[in-house]
Amino acid sequence: MMRTLAAVLIAAAAAGGVALAAAPERLVVGPYPGGPWKKITDKSNARGWIHEQIPAGQTETSFTDILTDQGYADHARGDPAEALKARFANIQPACLGMRINGPTRKMEGGLAVAYGQAFCGRQAGQPFGVVIFFKAISGDAALYIVSREFHTPASEVGGVFSFPKGQEARAGAMVRAQAVADTYLLKSVYVCGGRSDDLRCKR
Repeated sequence: MMRTLAAVLIAAAAAGGVALAAAPERLVVGPYPGGPWKKITDKSNARGWIHEQIPAGQTETSFTDILTDQGYADHARGDPAEALKARFANIQPACLGMRINGPTRKMEGGLAVAYGQAFCGRQAGQPFGVVIFFKAISGDAALYIVSREFHTPASEVGGVFSFPKGQEARAGAMVRAQAVADTYLLKSVYVCGGRSDDLRCKR
């Protein structure tokens, strides 16, 4: 009897007669290209979480690359572009020669997202500059922010670098790395479940 009832319910659902509950919302952060990364931070509480990863060959005390994903339950359904504006404002006091791109608003999988980049000529108190690529996603469970940060040669203006003669290969590698970060955030960071209808969730 129970098996017969289950079969009837499945058939009705397939025909649209029974609404199936949506899967729980989750942030997808795909593997970063170019080799293994290791997690150095994994903290969470009722208000959200933060995870940080660096390349396996780097250390917590001297890393030059870091990938961070954060979820803010208190800001669920928040405006992702405004969230990035607030993030830029928080960065600015520690950034000399700062330059900003964005935020750029988009819709992905039925959810509001925003992209932006922060270029810091020199981090205060440090001998290097910083470039950070951001993606923010407005979900029903949380507001999500994923960032890819690079340490760069210091400069007067963020994102404008001067390499000595013979360092052309290093300059080219930096340009390529930033292009990879841009593509990664676009294609490998998204939300599944909940209201999301992102086709990548069905692969």
